[in-house]
Amino acid sequence: MLDLQCRGCGFKFKKDKIPARCPYCSKEGDVGLVKSAQDWIDESTI
Repeated sequence: MLDLQCRGCGFKFKKDKIPARCPYCSKEGDVGLVKSAQDWIDESTI
């Protein structure tokens, strides 16, 4: 399962695949992976 979030409305959800549109606001192409705390740490320690 992937942790996903709509960049348009902020809705967070889990799915097996990244959908084409947000299941809450129906905005297309704005769904992406949610960054974990470790992702943020890795980016800031470059």
